[in-house]
Amino acid sequence: MEKQKPGVKKALEYLAAMRDRKLISTLPPIRALAKASDVSFVTMWKAFNLFIQDGYIVPTSKNNKYVFSYDKELPEKHEAPEIESEYCINESHVSSRQSTTDRIYKDIISGRYATNEKLPSCKEMQQIYDVSFTTLKKSLSDLVQEQIIEFRANGYYLPSLTGNTGHSRIVVISYGMDDGKLWVDHQDKNYFRVIESECIRMNIQLDVIVHRNKNDRLQFIHSATTREYNLEAQSILGYIFIVANIDSNPASVLDRLVRLKRNIAVLDVVGGWRIPQCARNNRHVRFFTTTASELPAKRVAQYLLSKGHNRIAFLSPFHRALWSKRRLSTIETMYTRCGPEHSVVPFVLPDYAYQWDYLDKEDNDSDLKTLISEYFHLKKEAKGIHFKQFGNLGYNLIKYITDINCGSAEIYEKMHPLFSAALADRSITAWVMANDFAATMAIDFLKEHEMHIPGDLAIISFDNTIDAMEYQLTSWDFNTFGIVNMILRYILAPHTVKTKAGNDFLEVDGALVIRRSC
Repeated sequence: MEKQKPGVKKALEYLAAMRDRKLISTLPPIRALAKASDVSFVTMWKAFNLFIQDGYIVPTSKNNKYVFSYDKELPEKHEAPEIESEYCINESHVSSRQSTTDRIYKDIISGRYATNEKLPSCKEMQQIYDVSFTTLKKSLSDLVQEQIIEFRANGYYLPSLTGNTGHSRIVVISYGMDDGKLWVDHQDKNYFRVIESECIRMNIQLDVIVHRNKNDRLQFIHSATTREYNLEAQSILGYIFIVANIDSNPASVLDRLVRLKRNIAVLDVVGGWRIPQCARNNRHVRFFTTTASELPAKRVAQYLLSKGHNRIAFLSPFHRALWSKRRLSTIETMYTRCGPEHSVVPFVLPDYAYQWDYLDKEDNDSDLKTLISEYFHLKKEAKGIHFKQFGNLGYNLIKYITDINCGSAEIYEKMHPLFSAALADRSITAWVMANDFAATMAIDFLKEHEMHIPGDLAIISFDNTIDAMEYQLTSWDFNTFGIVNMILRYILAPHTVKTKAGNDFLEVDGALVIRRSC
């Protein structure tokens, strides 16, 4: 290519970087490319046409779309600019009526707009979605026809999902203990908190139920009363089943729920379990996922590639879990597409899926498990009145051991050699941690070795917990509010949740929260 003006040169470099990194297949519209690369439409149009003339971009056989051609190399290697905009990595982004409708619907489902409130004005929405007034009005009309939104005299509204529901209730179920306490980690408990908050706002009663097996019998215990719960009550609108522990046999719970023939939303936060036959193609059941999705890992990989991290490490203390394996495989796939010079080096422990797995190993020298066992034995043999003053001592003791004390100590001890091995490879410029819990350990380790973050090494993770904020950790936020909003929509207004054929997992897109670690 001959020498060009600075603006065109900038646009050419941007296209070259996209082509080199193979971040997308079908190219988005020129207007979207211009916005993402911070050049004018005319400038990007000139650069786009130069690529077409030289054979680096070719039209597809249908739909008037364009793709990159890799039949010949570019004449020179362009320095890759930062490619972070959704317009460059979302190959479904097209300026059309259907895509605008889908984008507005996606924002509604993800909780961007509150129910029973007015949507932004048409002028504001034109700017938000970067479309013409005509396209926007047609998209809004489509959503009105689908009963997703309502048109009133003074604008468009997102209608309330419920009417007078003061005597109705939703049941949320997860694995727990016989005293009604949930057996889930801190991050998973956040789903219950958000569900409760939304039910309060909608004036719907929420019953939190734990399931457990006792004497080979499946029990459902009310977390507040600790009594067995009647799942068949007429006031129940639907069920939310949160699968946070695959060792608890979730298939048996689902088999019981489908017999009730009411809407069931199954939220899979761990992955690794097969959908039982009773729930396949069942119109009363929909499956939702967050941590088991491939999309977050894809976005993390794209971000790191845009920052020039060609060789990275993936570290996980929980690699028996499907979500950890899926994150690694997705990141490896993204890096493989970018060429042989890009690589992902795994440092993982494949024998563990949860924190408490570390307490089950024979090399744990403590007698804490024996202490717990003796406590419960003593409680059973002695008169209950002597133990009232201790309250939930047994549960709190277990929680302290697994969540705070021994779990963390055991994990750090076993991850220490992996941290050292990853640090020894000086060609690695970024560590991708399986979750925030592991990332905080990694940051503490690096500080002990006087490594500067991100100057010497970048750290990125998943979950966006409170720890991520305190450690200034760049982390993927799974949009808990968005997934809860979609689940409640399915329970209360199923027609507003668009589903695919069969029982595919539904998910809500999250966001990468950029902090100082990366």
